[in-house]
Formats: sequence, structure tokens, C-alpha cells
Amino acid sequence: MVRVLVVLLVLVPGVAFAQERVVLETVTLQPQEKKSASIDATKKTRIGWNHVEEATSDTCKNNCVMMTPPGMSGYAQATGGSMRLDPIDGKITVILENVEAFPLEIVIYREELP
Repeated sequence: MVRVLVVLLVLVPGVAFAQERVVLETVTLQPQEKKSASIDATKKTRIGWNHVEEATSDTCKNNCVMMTPPGMSGYAQATGGSMRLDPIDGKITVILENVEAFPLEIVIYREELP
């Protein structure tokens, strides 16, 4: 097993391995509520969200939460999502909006990229 792992590391040195997620906060978004999330950053960073309780596309008819960085198009996901963003003036900011007709409890997180 160790040999296989070593071979994989040698053959694919450019592959990025999963980074540790740092939870920024847990929030409950009411229907149509928007929340701004900002983090200090000096390099490209992944910021994202997940449900506290598992949700499915059956639960979320409108893709649950839309995440939009300022000046960019947003996207909505039913079960969670993230974006890799460059900081502007030392900050990364996104707007998270509940596009459903019921409250959603989500976790907002960050991952620093290598």
C-alpha cells in the first residue's frame, strides 16, 4: 500500500490535496435573506458553504443558496458549494442568499490554497 501511494505522489506531483476547512460561522438564513461573508486574505482562497443537516435536490427546489462575489455572476447549489477567489484589497467577500421558501442553516468555511 505504501508503494502505491509513493508511486502516485511521484506520478502526479501537481495534484492538489484537500486542504483543511476552517469554519467561519454557522448561520440560519431566512427565506430570501442575504448574508455577506468577508475574510482577510493575501492569496487565492476557497470560500464556501455546506448545510448543517444534509439536504438534497428534492428538499431544495430552487437550489437552496446562491453565492455571489461582488462584480461577478453568482451560482446556486442545492447541497453546498465553493469558489476559488483572489482577494481584492486584502479581502474576499461573497453574498450568500437563501433562494428557498424555508429557513436554511448553513456553515460558511474557508480553505487556503497551496
